[in-house]
Amino acid sequence: MINVNPFKPTVVFVDDDENMLRGVTRALGQRYNVISFSEPAGALSWLRENHRKVDVILSDLAMPGFSGMRLLREMVSVAPNIPRVLLSGHLDNSAMNKAINTAFVSCILSKPAPIELIRKSIEQALSSRVIDLAGTLITPGLVMRAIKNNGYSVVFQPRIDAKTGSACGLEVLVRFPNLQKRFLLEEIILACEGHPAINLLTTAVMNEVRKQAKDIRSRFDFSPTVSINCSPYSIRNNCFLEEILHFRSDMLLRDIRIEVEITEHSDIVKDPAFLANAAILKNRGVAIYIDDFGSGSNSVELLETGVFAGVKIDREFIATANGDCVKSSFAEWIVKASHDLGLRVVAEGVEDAKVAQRMQALGVEEMQGFFFARPAVLKKTPTGAFAMC
Repeated sequence: MINVNPFKPTVVFVDDDENMLRGVTRALGQRYNVISFSEPAGALSWLRENHRKVDVILSDLAMPGFSGMRLLREMVSVAPNIPRVLLSGHLDNSAMNKAINTAFVSCILSKPAPIELIRKSIEQALSSRVIDLAGTLITPGLVMRAIKNNGYSVVFQPRIDAKTGSACGLEVLVRFPNLQKRFLLEEIILACEGHPAINLLTTAVMNEVRKQAKDIRSRFDFSPTVSINCSPYSIRNNCFLEEILHFRSDMLLRDIRIEVEITEHSDIVKDPAFLANAAILKNRGVAIYIDDFGSGSNSVELLETGVFAGVKIDREFIATANGDCVKSSFAEWIVKASHDLGLRVVAEGVEDAKVAQRMQALGVEEMQGFFFARPAVLKKTPTGAFAMC
């Protein structure tokens, strides 16, 4: 198994020139995870299993015994959304157009290409990995720059014990004041998903919690629980798993318990590597909750994996739980099915007293929502008792 640093973009480099492979790997290894292959068949085999970890493909276009165009076509079938930088000793206009039309090619470099030019081409390819939602464009690069330039902040929302009506902990959320003038927060987070930017973002959030740990603890008369959002992509990575465990240890020293929330939308949640690492977190005392439960296609399948401590019912099923019979019944089913499996249930998106009382009656363990408090900086976050009517 090839281990990659979770904080670096990953570049797959395919070239039959061993000297070229060694030179590029040595020169760019500090900046990227460079996974090198001297023959296309091995690269394609590895990509089939690991393409979700890859950010850019750097490839020689002509290699003995393997057509460059065939390689392009097979790379597209294996990893259609990963940009490619091509190297070629000679490429006429006809061949260049064919290469560009065969696959998404960020640029074509003539051999021998200087290392600095290769680096700039990789950076350009990384910046070109965009998503287009609601007519906007957002890249992982934009988010990474915002993080590195402190263009983000963390806010907190109280978690309410459904029986007592008192705050039992906090959820930590991230905001991007400048980026959110141009993009929706959901778009910003989605742009990071499956990219090292999400690891950088989660680490930044954990560090902010470390800085404010003393103040967090002082707001409670008991050991509070703090939950952070974490991508399945991150948990699957063994190096990042250690980051989470270190964070848990740091917080225990401050008498704060840590929980992790993951979303079910990505198929990574069914990946054996993710489930194995999630089991490690569970065994080390880190509870994992399925966030937005019911909004994706993996909900029911995940309940029986045995690695989750509970679920957070998606706000869509909470906000209308009193007025929509179907959604109300589904929320009731989630609570019963979860409790039958020994899982806790959190109702998020509670916006009025009627819904809060309905969730209490269903037997959820915790609630969150604007009815209690909107996300705010720590000093403005209420952590006392809340009325349910």
